[in-house]
Amino acid sequence: MKKRLILLAGLGVGYVLGSRTGRQSYEKLKAQAQDLWADPRVQDTVEKANQSIRDKSPAVADAVQTAADKVNSAAGAGAAGAGAGAAGSKSAGTPGATSTGTPEVKDDVVADPMRDLDDEGPSGLSEDT
Repeated sequence: MKKRLILLAGLGVGYVLGSRTGRQSYEKLKAQAQDLWADPRVQDTVEKANQSIRDKSPAVADAVQTAADKVNSAAGAGAAGAGAGAAGSKSAGTPGATSTGTPEVKDDVVADPMRDLDDEGPSGLSEDT
């Protein structure tokens, strides 16, 4: 049903845009669309969809809130762990290695405020690297 409606909408738009008969064709198509919208079967389907959305929206909102809380707590834990682990935890002999066994995260060159974007070559890399 959804594919059929999309096809009809596409055909209607193509007809209106491609038609050279002008206003008369537009008015005819508009009247057909209004008749279709006023059809009790269409309105029944629209009402069922609206009711389904109303019924499920609290559960969806709760799921989104739960997911947001998990992301926020993970981000807070990750930021606290990164701050504590960054204070001199590198091993002496291995550049980039940390004592926790996690790889070193290099600075994000895009977020570097001292970096001038005009210094970049055609491949997007700065010439001094």
